[in-house]
Amino acid sequence: MASSSITIAQNWQSSPSYNADSRHHPITFSNDRYGFIMAGQNALGEYLEDAYRFDVQTESWEQIDNFPGGPRGYAYGVSNNNTAYVGFGKFNSEYPTDWWAYDISNNEWTQLANFPSAGRSHPALILVEDKVYMGLGSNTSNLGDWWEYDIPSDSWSQKADFNFGDRHHPFYFGIDGIPYVGFGHGNSINGTLNIYNDFYKYDASSDSWITLNEFPSEGRVAGTQFSYNSKGYVLSGDGDNHGPLDSGELWEYTPQTDSWMQLESHPGNARWAPGCFVINCDLYFTSGYDDINQIYFNDLIKFNLADDCGCTDTMALNYDSEALFDDYNCCYVGGCTEPTALNFNSFACQNDGSCIMPELGCTNPLSENYDSTANVLVANGGAVDNLTYGVGGFHTNDEYDMVFDCMEDVTINSFDVYAQTSFVVEIEILDVNDLQIFSANFSLNEGLNTLSIDYDIVAGFDYKIGVTGDNQGLYRNNDVDSSIFPINILDYISITANTTSNPQSYFYYFYNWQLSVSCDDVYGCMDTSACNYSNYATISDSSCLYLDGICESCEDGVIIDNDFDNDGICDDDEVISFNCFDNVCIDPSDGSGEFYTIDDCLQNCLPSNESWRCDNGVCGVLDDGTGEYSSLEECEKQCQDISFIMEEEYNLNIFPNPSSDIFILEFLSNGSIDVNVTNLIGKKILSYKLNTNGNHNMVLDLSKYPKGIYNLCINTSVRTYSEKLILH
Repeated sequence: MASSSITIAQNWQSSPSYNADSRHHPITFSNDRYGFIMAGQNALGEYLEDAYRFDVQTESWEQIDNFPGGPRGYAYGVSNNNTAYVGFGKFNSEYPTDWWAYDISNNEWTQLANFPSAGRSHPALILVEDKVYMGLGSNTSNLGDWWEYDIPSDSWSQKADFNFGDRHHPFYFGIDGIPYVGFGHGNSINGTLNIYNDFYKYDASSDSWITLNEFPSEGRVAGTQFSYNSKGYVLSGDGDNHGPLDSGELWEYTPQTDSWMQLESHPGNARWAPGCFVINCDLYFTSGYDDINQIYFNDLIKFNLADDCGCTDTMALNYDSEALFDDYNCCYVGGCTEPTALNFNSFACQNDGSCIMPELGCTNPLSENYDSTANVLVANGGAVDNLTYGVGGFHTNDEYDMVFDCMEDVTINSFDVYAQTSFVVEIEILDVNDLQIFSANFSLNEGLNTLSIDYDIVAGFDYKIGVTGDNQGLYRNNDVDSSIFPINILDYISITANTTSNPQSYFYYFYNWQLSVSCDDVYGCMDTSACNYSNYATISDSSCLYLDGICESCEDGVIIDNDFDNDGICDDDEVISFNCFDNVCIDPSDGSGEFYTIDDCLQNCLPSNESWRCDNGVCGVLDDGTGEYSSLEECEKQCQDISFIMEEEYNLNIFPNPSSDIFILEFLSNGSIDVNVTNLIGKKILSYKLNTNGNHNMVLDLSKYPKGIYNLCINTSVRTYSEKLILH
């Protein structure tokens, strides 16, 4: 039974490569936090022994101690959450039989009992409970024996042979304590290549093999495999002609129905002899060889197998209430996570929407080419790194270029390339007529290199950038999604295609472009000590203005003269005084005057003919000397005597006084009474006419009038009463 749903790499994601020799037949295994890659064989055919650990929490690699069994390829490893078991494989013409346990938590190796029979390359190796099953493979010929390693007793025992055709490089996995084996490269039949598509399971209780349904597609060999959540999976490899499969096929096996279903293929072409490991809900696929493009890989790409994993910490920013298993990716720091943003926060793991993206352009408001939307003169753009556009590999010729347009004049400061090894490379830029307009040699180191070119390129179309001459391996992305084109870099560069026969299927070499622009020159004063210094000026025009060091000050680029009378004494230091001469106030200019304010001088200097009179209980001043009182004090005493009589006779009470808004009047009266309130210049602001009989209360609301002193006047048929109201 089979179900097929073929898709190509829409949900695979790139993760950091291990930045070491690309290889085939790596040893791979994992626990719930770490994945491991070690040994294998590189592109030069050298056997490797180096080892690397991937931390899913930090998305980073660390080199660890070499595999203690020495260099080898075609070996395998299996693991539970605590311990990995590693062995077999080949070194030159030798087939080692040593057997090792690796303590994942403590990074320690222990040598176990050697395998008691013939060593071999690429056998089946399956861990179920406290047993490891091993069989098949090849040395000088294909093999079909089957063995059990008992972990508690550190001992090997031979079991029932696999009698369905000796073979090497089968696919295999364990599901719920049962080993499953099939496929692989068998012995030729009548000179014809024999690649199997059969499938079997081993019953340990009866030491027997059970035949299952044949695989519903072509036979295959030299891929990789894993099990997850009670299902088995086979991934990539060669087909029944020992050539690459049509794609990096991923198939899922369900033991309950003995059926297969095709899932989403990995990006790029199928690979020979890759590796993989599973951490939590994610599959990680790595290494191997693309025979079509002749590329060896050291990458890492991820595929989500289920939605059961997530952050289970309720305090985390990315808490997932539906997660059944913690994926060790809880995030507690929010911020801008876009690497090219001006406010990128390298510690943030959850984007909070605060990113300020670079807007490249002239930021000098006095320049003719000023761009009001710009916020930087220099910025990075385009693909941040070689993971941005998915998987890829190292490309080793100078045949193909990237094509781009330049929308406005700009300087290309630099870009990044990833080298497979150390070598010298020549980078060139061609114009629309394929004429070389830029060329430079760069010495590369293995891995990431930033190349500074500082080339001013003018607006135009169909430029090409690439390698000319020797190329010992620069990274390119393969099988990219054509929808990424055109690739906009800061609105100045647009990468439109490549020069292959599939112009939007590859991305060549050049990542993380840094561009810059210049502002037109601005003339002005460039001396920071000058009053009119301009930090926008780029060319001095001899216009600088300087303070005289005495009484001048500088305000907004303008010199202010603070010596109004030009006497050499700054205005703030002047002592102003006045003398009275002939009823005129005069400043002697030397601070010796009798009065220190003009008001004091005028009050004492001007002739006075003032007198006062009492009007309705209020004292008023007369400038013509006709008042009945010669002083204010004498007038107020007489007016207050009149008020006192009013208070006694009419039982008058005013409160509160002073007040901030209303005044309450209480009085005893029989008959008609007028109540008026005037300001100090005599303007009436309130007026009431009352007919009263006995005690009376009334409210005077002055809340809408300015603060100050007001006159209250109460007129009866026999007397007038006056009082000051103080509104504060």
